[in-house]
Amino acid sequence: MTDLKTHYSCAELAAMKLVGLPATVRGMRDRVKKDGWVSRQVNGKGGKDGMRTEYQPPAPIMALIKEQVMQTLVADAGDIEPIKKQLEVVHTELAKPGNLKDWQREVAQARIAICFEVRRLAKAGGKEKAIQTVLDLAARGELPERLQQLVPVANAKRGKSRALSRTTLYRWMKETESESGGFAKVAPKARDISIVPAWASYLLSLYSQPQKPTLAHCVEILPEKLPTNITPPSYSACRRFIEKMSNVDQHRGRMGSREIKTLLPFVRRKTADMWPTEVYTADGHTFDAEVAHPAHGRAFRPEITTVLDVATRRAVGWSAGLAESTWTVLDSLRHACTSCGIPSIFYVDNGSGFKNDMMGNEVTGFMERLGIELTHSLPYGSQARGMIERVQASIWVKAAKMLPTYMGKDMDAQAKQKVFKITRKDIKTIGKSKLLIEWSDFLKFCQQVVDDYNNRPHSSLPKVRAEDGKKRHQTPNEAWAQAVAEKWQPVEVEASEADDLFRPYKTCKITRGEVRLFGNVYFNKDLEDYNKDTARVGYDIHDASRVWVRDREGRLICIAEFEANAQRYFPESMRDQADRKRAQGRIKRAEARIEEAEAELNPPQLIEHDAGMELPPMTIGQPQKIEIEAPAPMPVETQASIVTPINKRPHFTSTIEKYTWLMQNKNSWSGDDARYLLKYIDTHQYYDMLERYAFEGIAWTKDDEDKAKNMKEKEEPDEPEKLATQ
Repeated sequence: MTDLKTHYSCAELAAMKLVGLPATVRGMRDRVKKDGWVSRQVNGKGGKDGMRTEYQPPAPIMALIKEQVMQTLVADAGDIEPIKKQLEVVHTELAKPGNLKDWQREVAQARIAICFEVRRLAKAGGKEKAIQTVLDLAARGELPERLQQLVPVANAKRGKSRALSRTTLYRWMKETESESGGFAKVAPKARDISIVPAWASYLLSLYSQPQKPTLAHCVEILPEKLPTNITPPSYSACRRFIEKMSNVDQHRGRMGSREIKTLLPFVRRKTADMWPTEVYTADGHTFDAEVAHPAHGRAFRPEITTVLDVATRRAVGWSAGLAESTWTVLDSLRHACTSCGIPSIFYVDNGSGFKNDMMGNEVTGFMERLGIELTHSLPYGSQARGMIERVQASIWVKAAKMLPTYMGKDMDAQAKQKVFKITRKDIKTIGKSKLLIEWSDFLKFCQQVVDDYNNRPHSSLPKVRAEDGKKRHQTPNEAWAQAVAEKWQPVEVEASEADDLFRPYKTCKITRGEVRLFGNVYFNKDLEDYNKDTARVGYDIHDASRVWVRDREGRLICIAEFEANAQRYFPESMRDQADRKRAQGRIKRAEARIEEAEAELNPPQLIEHDAGMELPPMTIGQPQKIEIEAPAPMPVETQASIVTPINKRPHFTSTIEKYTWLMQNKNSWSGDDARYLLKYIDTHQYYDMLERYAFEGIAWTKDDEDKAKNMKEKEEPDEPEKLATQ
């Protein structure tokens, strides 16, 4: 019972079990009649005609009631949610810019929380009684845990936990009751800046640099920066000043915002209440050892993408590729979903392999089709993804160290150089090296190290008792099996849908039974009824002989085969195009290095200095007035032909030239240009040229489409909008 009243029924008095009073209702009735307590009739159950009798306890009994109510209130103070809600009311005032520093705000909030507790108890026993109760409990360390932790904070005595004093608590109560700025008044006063040495700011300006200069060097050049009226300090004085600063403050400026995060507190994310497949996280990793390239056998470092289940720490999927790409990510996700289940959330970084149209498109993207929520971590926030970062070391760095071609930071430099020379010599003489593991063997090796990881105890998983009676942590496979034993079931990929779910789709236009994709033409007679419509076209990244055409609702229309009248006699798959593009990029970069080396061998010849001829001084005479006949005014047409404006619109010889110029001169668009562009991006030619446009940075974007539509609407306000579906 926590309500303090002036009158109570006999049942309420008996339930309190107060010292000196009967504990039964009949006994209380006899007692109040005998002592002649003042009574009153109130509406309520238990009485005659809907009325019941309540009695006013004498002063001694009322004191016992107040004491009991106070104890009940103290016992209920463990839940500080009401205090938190009250603190939210004053948070705005305390958080005003320039009002308080962070440490002052923390102390003020601790003092306000204690004052709120006193006022809550005062409702039962009065202000003086409530203050004394809080002081006694705080001195004995018997306040509710959260309030007891606030006592040293409120005292603003770092490293100490002194008890509260009656005078101090009264002062806090008075300051928080003030009508103007009371909550800010309860904050402690900041230390006077005058106690900081006059030379401190000059020293910190030299010391807090990302180059991390030594303190001795800063002290050496400090006199040059100080005004003449400030005496240069000694090295010992500067060292003592720096040591008084916190460890974090000592490194501000010397460490960037990303690096300094390693010194700041962090949040540990608990996963004990999660089920498998709730969250998958993934990351790419360049393998720290060289292997034999599957195409030519030369040494290279593959890119490995790993998918980890957050709840069980199980590596549910992985993939190895020649370079970091969307295809490696897709293959690892396919492996994870088909072998272990479809996740609810896919938590990844902002890399191009994860953040792209193929993954996140609202219509054709894999996340939408699989029903997965794609979540990206904040930029430069690798600490938030420490789980997958540690897995890279636990699996792949450890695996790379098992190979002789390991190239990581822990490898001995001399041994690394020796292995490098041997592998290059072998490849040059016989085309391959025994030190380089073959690609097929490497894939088997990767699967083995993943299996070993999943069967190894993990320190973040609960402990279990092993067969030998000793306790150890669960393995990821054991944690997964436990969830299955507890009747959890994954969302599996149907065997009939497995291929299509992980097949990339692209929106294309159907024209006379044909669809064009990546320069290839595909045909099926079933498409003749869909002329000029757009459809989703799925393709195999390895096989370009056919595509799967679906309507806008996702229904399969047909499987279109490669046509002989396409641009190529044999089709080129998306993977082949990507490989060719990557090879061309390597060739261009190699040619640039060759040109640079040749320029170093043949530097340009410099023109020798030749002394100029000295001319006689020139005299300037008085100008003569000459009558000049003014020419006839030039026709406007002729003037316009002479003055050439900047970015003059040329005469276009092709639609490609026109599109290129318009995208490079977007400020010159007219309404006709906007209508032309909206039609052009829906043509076969645009899809055929898309890769080139993307390479040149002039591919059509959502911003371009919005701009063109707005220009079209301004000139044609009454015409219904015609959207070109991409």
